[in-house]
Amino acid sequence: MKLHTRLFKSLFSITSISQFRFLGVGSTIIYVLSLTFLCILPVLILFLSNLFKNSNQQLQSFQSYGLNPDQMQEFASSVNGVLPIIFIVVYAAMYILFSGILFSGVSILSGILLPVSKLLNKKLSYRHIWVMACYTITLPVVLITILFLLNVHIPYSFFFFWVLTFIILVLAITRVPAKK
Repeated sequence: MKLHTRLFKSLFSITSISQFRFLGVGSTIIYVLSLTFLCILPVLILFLSNLFKNSNQQLQSFQSYGLNPDQMQEFASSVNGVLPIIFIVVYAAMYILFSGILFSGVSILSGILLPVSKLLNKKLSYRHIWVMACYTITLPVVLITILFLLNVHIPYSFFFFWVLTFIILVLAITRVPAKK
């Protein structure tokens, strides 16, 4: 199944998420890495647009510290050659950090919900729950990204993210047929 199809279905269909448990781990890892890339890309674009929009105002604010604006302009022009490299390194670090947080959280959540699946009389291995958890993060990740772009700050958004993921995953587990 194509990545964009899985992305679209995992946004609204809990039944599809429960059926994704049969997909391979490799394609699921690629899915999570792609999802992370797509959700960090608007953040980077917003950051770059704000940086270039406010660069002249920032140079003028240094006058109050006794710094010569001409010297600051010289420094800024000398840094401009290195600036793309700095942005690439910062973006790569953000990407690795967010991917690591998602994979760690999904792994912990899967471990927590393994006994729950046994209580619900579902025949699921850790691998099945882990794959399903990777797809349940889609809606929370997209919601958090949209809220960030709209400049809406939710207190404890990290907690909100994992609670929403937990609820979606429990609902997906309940859609799995019971043991025979």
